[in-house]
Amino acid sequence: MEVEQVRLNRKRKFEEDDDLNKRLEELIKRIGEKSQESLETNLERLVDILDQEIATKKEFILSSLINNAIEQPEKITIYSTLVGLLNVKMFSTGGEFLVLIMERLSKLIDDAEWRNVQLLVRFLSDLINCNVVMGASLLRLFDTLVASATEPGVKPSMRDFLLFTVLQCLPWIGIYFNDSKDEVEFERLLDILETEIEKRDKSYMPSIRVWGSDNPLPQIEYIDSLWIQIKNMKNNNWEDNWIVRPYLAFEGKLESSLQHPLPAFELPPDLEHTLFPLPYVVFRIFDTQDLPIRPEVPKLPRFNSIDRFLVEDAIHNVINSKNMVKKECAESLLRISGRSSMPLNYMLVEVLFGGLLELPVPRYPELFYGSILIQLCQLMAEHLPQVLAQAVSYVYERLQTMNTVLVDRFGSWFAYFLSNFKYHWTWNEWEECIKLGKNDVNHPKPKFLKEVFLKLLWLTFYEKLVDVIPEEFGPLLPEKPEINHKFADINTGYKLQAKCAKALIETIKNKEGVDMMLGSLDPLPDGAMDGRELDPVYPEAKLDVVVQTILRVGCKSISHISVALNRFRNLISAVMPNQDAKVFCLKTTFDFFRTNPQMMSIMIEKYLNFQLIEPSCIVSWIFSPYMLPHFDRLYLWKMLDTTIKFCIKRCDRIKVELEKTKANLKEKKLQETPKQADIAENKRQAIQAAEEEVEHYVKLLEDAERSQKEVFLIVVQRFIMILTDHIVRSEQESRYTQTLWFRCTRDRMRQTLVQYRREVKRYMVTLQTLLFTPEIEPKILECFTQFKSYIA
Repeated sequence: MEVEQVRLNRKRKFEEDDDLNKRLEELIKRIGEKSQESLETNLERLVDILDQEIATKKEFILSSLINNAIEQPEKITIYSTLVGLLNVKMFSTGGEFLVLIMERLSKLIDDAEWRNVQLLVRFLSDLINCNVVMGASLLRLFDTLVASATEPGVKPSMRDFLLFTVLQCLPWIGIYFNDSKDEVEFERLLDILETEIEKRDKSYMPSIRVWGSDNPLPQIEYIDSLWIQIKNMKNNNWEDNWIVRPYLAFEGKLESSLQHPLPAFELPPDLEHTLFPLPYVVFRIFDTQDLPIRPEVPKLPRFNSIDRFLVEDAIHNVINSKNMVKKECAESLLRISGRSSMPLNYMLVEVLFGGLLELPVPRYPELFYGSILIQLCQLMAEHLPQVLAQAVSYVYERLQTMNTVLVDRFGSWFAYFLSNFKYHWTWNEWEECIKLGKNDVNHPKPKFLKEVFLKLLWLTFYEKLVDVIPEEFGPLLPEKPEINHKFADINTGYKLQAKCAKALIETIKNKEGVDMMLGSLDPLPDGAMDGRELDPVYPEAKLDVVVQTILRVGCKSISHISVALNRFRNLISAVMPNQDAKVFCLKTTFDFFRTNPQMMSIMIEKYLNFQLIEPSCIVSWIFSPYMLPHFDRLYLWKMLDTTIKFCIKRCDRIKVELEKTKANLKEKKLQETPKQADIAENKRQAIQAAEEEVEHYVKLLEDAERSQKEVFLIVVQRFIMILTDHIVRSEQESRYTQTLWFRCTRDRMRQTLVQYRREVKRYMVTLQTLLFTPEIEPKILECFTQFKSYIA
């Protein structure tokens, strides 16, 4: 009985302890939320509660403060005030908190959690406003970070991260150092920052710009943008209209406490091999004059105002922490404190558009930005849809200078948006593009709408699309998706092929073997139907009939296509002996789905997954003269993306399997060898089998990596060839070189390099030696120079 009572007492104590932890965590988490009491009153009450429990719960309480400051960065000043008030009550608590926060900082750096590193340094910096940290000690930490950023040979991405980490703290602490005893040292730090910021190489900027023009708003790199805003803040005596500073209400009490020096800190020595965030351009679409002049509409801060950065930073923090649940994310965005003093609807649209249109790829899936904007439109039905429509119109008007990749991305989002709002739009405002399309088939506005309508077709059915889009836009609508079976009618010009196709269908219905199926094609020549000499030789006429017939059998649905390809893969392989035959197979497939590019995209995936066609063949087909008329269509580049991603995923998948087999082999070798001969022989055979499995995956990985390298080299080579050919022909004919086609194709090449930078970086020596040589056109070579600057 006594033992049972002890067990129950321990269980009860554990449950009570757990309940106390949950209550304390909830109190810390919810501080600063809407309440009938003032924030100052709630802070004092929470400090009293924590002070009572800190003797037994010190590590839990301090860790919880750090966690919540990172998870709710909009409350950083509240948590710093809380730490300051605890420091007043118990001086040793402040010192222990700083030790804990520096340990967490080191761990975050080791784990490469870069956003959390910046938030924690910001939290640490704000503690000087609450008289917890010595100003000189904080400046020494900043000096350590800046010194590491300015070391000879440091890679630019690491340098930029460290500089930005210091910069983003200044709006919170600049006012503290103004007229303080450490002002001289603070000014010295600012001078060093300015020098380092100004001398950075930013030749990569053309690769990540949204628009080719700075009119009407400049496109500024993120560090330059923040530095301009900070200099303006300094000139304004470090004042802002956004940061809530609750510690000002406790100024007299906080000044009574003593400050602590920060524990010694050094960055790990091996950061050169770590991946840091890459540079980006701060997206701007709205300026002060774009807002209506009404008393109830707050003024939009200028792009060079620190308030613009602070509001955008608050929006990004919510997105970073809530992006997994769109409804909660949207509701949290609308709860951002201070929204009454800022035009939040305009700034939300600008930040979300900036995320969607970030190069080389958005931080979150494109679907996230589409769904969150729809959610916000529903929650702010009276204020946000009009702003969103205004933003769409601004982007539409600037399509002429917009990066081609972003035109495609914007079009995909717009189609998704329309499909969720019953295709309603002010189409009459865009009727001008119909006339533009007649005068110039390459004009970006009609081309943009063509892509939007094609994307809409993928989201609905053709009759619905024709019904909802105004009749005036009919010339821009896609053709009705239909199959093009050349050999369906025996009375056409393909009489012999039609007969063989019919015979092949009969063998399929009778479930004959591959030999009988091939026999039905005997009347066809073993080469081209028109007698052309093929080098290398392959049965082009037979392949044409086989592909067309199998597609006709399986075209009812995607699952029917999969079944047909799997069932007749041996037949297809028998008439597709070499790469030229595989390229012809793609041409035939494209002819069959001529008016249905969505199905062609699906076929590319099927051919890859069934290992019927190698990725290099697909790349050769995409860049073939036959596909040049489709070179400006988004679906073609989606197929290229699909092919490249297939190669990358295949290598990653094989690497995972290889590591598993290596671990299995290691485990078998570590097992103790049994004394019985038969069992020992079984172990030897098991080890041998595991070694063979490892060798098998090593060989698979070598083949996959060789194929991947081949794909990238072919892609880059073909880009260079077609761009060079364009430049040479333009100069020979005295035509303008920088046409829209040239700029679009160059944008595609830049995007391929930066989007797949980790893979391309592995082939830099080969690319420089064989392709990007000094002899090629400077306009092409500069793309590679920009790429090298971007990944440096």
